[in-house]
Amino acid sequence: MIHYNTLGNNLKRNILRFSEKVTQGFSKPTRKFIADMIYGIIASNSCTLTKIGRALKESISLKKVVDRLSRNLANFTEQDALMDNYLASVRPSFGKDTMLLIDGGDVAKPCSPKMESIGSVYDASAKTFADGYWTMGAVALSEENQQPIPVYENLYPCKEQGGLGFSVETSKCLQYLRENFDSSIPRVFDRGFDSGALILELVEKSEMFILRANQNRVAVHKGKRSKINDIVSGIACEDELIFKSKTGNISTSRIGMTQITLSKLENIKLNLVVCKEFGDTPLVLYTNITETLENIALRVVKAYLMRWRIEEYYAFKKQGLDFEGFRVRGLHSIKTLDLLLTIACGYIGMLCEKSDTEIVFGLISISKRIQKIGYYLEKTKFFYYAVLSGITQVVATLRCGISHFFEPESRNPQLCFPGFQKMG
Repeated sequence: MIHYNTLGNNLKRNILRFSEKVTQGFSKPTRKFIADMIYGIIASNSCTLTKIGRALKESISLKKVVDRLSRNLANFTEQDALMDNYLASVRPSFGKDTMLLIDGGDVAKPCSPKMESIGSVYDASAKTFADGYWTMGAVALSEENQQPIPVYENLYPCKEQGGLGFSVETSKCLQYLRENFDSSIPRVFDRGFDSGALILELVEKSEMFILRANQNRVAVHKGKRSKINDIVSGIACEDELIFKSKTGNISTSRIGMTQITLSKLENIKLNLVVCKEFGDTPLVLYTNITETLENIALRVVKAYLMRWRIEEYYAFKKQGLDFEGFRVRGLHSIKTLDLLLTIACGYIGMLCEKSDTEIVFGLISISKRIQKIGYYLEKTKFFYYAVLSGITQVVATLRCGISHFFEPESRNPQLCFPGFQKMG
């Protein structure tokens, strides 16, 4: 039997401990604001300030709560310190085999033309253009069960509205990762990042990477200049890969590898890994990972196929936490809200990384009304939705939120003179 009050109070204390870590060195009002936002976003499954305010269950009017949160969003200026504290908090979840998955995203707001610096973006889910903002993010995979934990996030407008553009934002992301992660940790990119400038930057900084190729390049292979497509068609893929997709389907494909030289990029030598029979067209990857020839191709393909985790993370932000439902209009407030949402996702990721703890087991038991929870944990690859559903059901039964944790201690009315013990 699950005791909702006990689990809910343990969860609140757990969120507050996490909030204290990420707000170390901040003033008390700022600490309360960030704790309110993290708890409110998770409890309400939303980025709308009114829903966050209701989830806080404070004794004052909802209007005053929303005004306070809105004012703090607009005035918050300690983003860098907050992100540094957050990264220090989640770093123990990463192991020696972690990977950094980098990808861009979009936030579509087609019915909000008055938002600051809003412009035209491509809405990938609707496959059409709409008003909104671009995002650049990176996640690292946890050590225990490969859950995506965000480590970088930045929301920015289009170039026409003053944004710096995709290439500059990619360089900013890589620089941040360079300052906080070892160069031996592979950076994994989709085909949208296939540019000579990016490859050159990664090679010059001696950073390991896996990059999906567009197959429209010209490279030198065995002393002959050829198009990537021609090189791919001539590679004999002799190794077999059996891969189980996130939907449970089992795919069998063939893997091969060769070495190429990119003459237009200062004769950079890279390994070209090819995976055939995986889809309609071969999967082609560039990498500078150096290992024995027996296992490098298999490792590179398996590593790249883990890239869907960042796509699941982006989908969770939009579907699980309603990222595109925010109502704040100022660009600074929107960027701050996106950062706090990312930190809230990071907290959920840390819970999912330790799926055998009492809190996580209880939350999943509530959200998944099944008897074989252990079997579910063993077979499931992405726990975010199940954990969030359990949190929502638990906090809905609680009488109050977290405001009482920040109330000042009441003064003791007992008369006490210096040098004497309290009477009574």
